[in-house]
Amino acid sequence: MVSKLSDSIFLLKSFVTKDWANNIVKYADLVCKQKATVLGEKKHIKDTKVRDVLTYGFSENVEQDMIYLNYLVDVISKALEEYMKFFTYINPRMRMDSANLLKYEVGNYYKTHIDVHSSVNRTVSIIINLNQDYEGGGIVFYDNKTRVPFTKCELKTGDLLMFPSTFLYPHSVQPITKGNRYSIVAWLN
Repeated sequence: MVSKLSDSIFLLKSFVTKDWANNIVKYADLVCKQKATVLGEKKHIKDTKVRDVLTYGFSENVEQDMIYLNYLVDVISKALEEYMKFFTYINPRMRMDSANLLKYEVGNYYKTHIDVHSSVNRTVSIIINLNQDYEGGGIVFYDNKTRVPFTKCELKTGDLLMFPSTFLYPHSVQPITKGNRYSIVAWLN
């Protein structure tokens, strides 16, 4: 039974192997070159006042990406099975909508936001953390009414975080103060 919002935020520790995470961090250093966008009235816009991070969108047209995507589909399917033990009305046929590789450098952040928008249908948000040799970068969830933080997640290498994408889960990524934070974000619909 969900008695408070934080009950729907699942942390699956060490859900991907450190070797796989280390491998994809090396890939991120090669491909994460573009400033991330945010969803807005004009679709995707660059707004570094809201989000400052480097990104790479995995593509089914790139052979190396397909290797990572196939692994991600498997990992996320297993994570969804765990989530469904508590939330039995979730559609088991949900599929990964998209996945992005992120590189947060010192000073990078993502201010408070939600993961749904009128132009995208997302049900579950997923963050896979790929390293832990950085400072800052905690994921903070906020109360809708008071805007006060109610949960902060400090992720380690291989941890997978799942939560509903809805308006009930505004969250942020705190600024990086030392090192680089690497992660994968994906959404199910």
